[in-house]
Amino acid sequence: MELNISLGFFIFSVLLVTVFKSKFKGDIGELALALNVKDLDKNKYRKIHDIKLKNTSNHTKTSQIDHLIISTYGIFCIETKGYKGKIYGKEFSKDWVQYLSNQKNYFMNPVLQNYGHIKAVENILKNSYPNMKYFSIIAFSAEANLDSIEVKKAKICKISKVSDLIKDLSKDEILKKEDLDKIEILIKENKSYQSDFSHTRDIKKLKKENKEKVEKKICPRCGGKLVEKEGKYGKFIGCSNFPKCRFVYNKNKKNNLSERISFAFLIDKNLYEGNIVLNRTKRRIICIFGISIKILQIIMKN
Repeated sequence: MELNISLGFFIFSVLLVTVFKSKFKGDIGELALALNVKDLDKNKYRKIHDIKLKNTSNHTKTSQIDHLIISTYGIFCIETKGYKGKIYGKEFSKDWVQYLSNQKNYFMNPVLQNYGHIKAVENILKNSYPNMKYFSIIAFSAEANLDSIEVKKAKICKISKVSDLIKDLSKDEILKKEDLDKIEILIKENKSYQSDFSHTRDIKKLKKENKEKVEKKICPRCGGKLVEKEGKYGKFIGCSNFPKCRFVYNKNKKNNLSERISFAFLIDKNLYEGNIVLNRTKRRIICIFGISIKILQIIMKN
């Protein structure tokens, strides 16, 4: 009996580690950041963590934001990334690259991702606070090497340094304490209650639409014509409206079309976004836990 119980929980543990390893890292990173900014003065900083906002300028209709800090100095929008290893990235490149254990992994540009989040907040506040100041912060885990990241407008740092960075950027007060209450209410009034399933469905739909556009040689960003070009690293597909539109599709990149084409970002009002909803992790844990209990019951019966 004890052996059967141990075996059941072993299966449960293996399932959790295998399926949710990366999601746990993301959740841990967000928790670490929430703890890091806890020391910020409550009279000058209001913290909102893990909020999904309505976003009419976004084709997925919502924006999932890791952390928003509403302050008398402006609004800090923070995107957390739990990646280890050496990180390479430029401000307007579609993908960034992680080098870890001789492996090269692509992930969506967090600066553009966070730009979409800021636009979602800006759309909510543009009438009441048209001159709001926004700060974009991308926070990585302690194990990440950030020396090869080239950005100007956003701030890149380790999760442990976010609170210090916010204090350094807090120079000119533009809001009163009463404004913080109003802004917090406005933002929370625009909280989206769209189900995680619907959010994911919209992302998949957008991914399919963008794939079809590229196959028809139509730019997913601006609707311009896609043409073949010759670059430093070989041939690639780019928008004919360059430099106004910087959409690029590298034909030689593995899984480029099937895995990455859904994240065609616009640098204007029409933003595409494809971040994973972290709340899904909690629901899936419950599902896996339920399955594991069933397995355990079968084992115990036998």
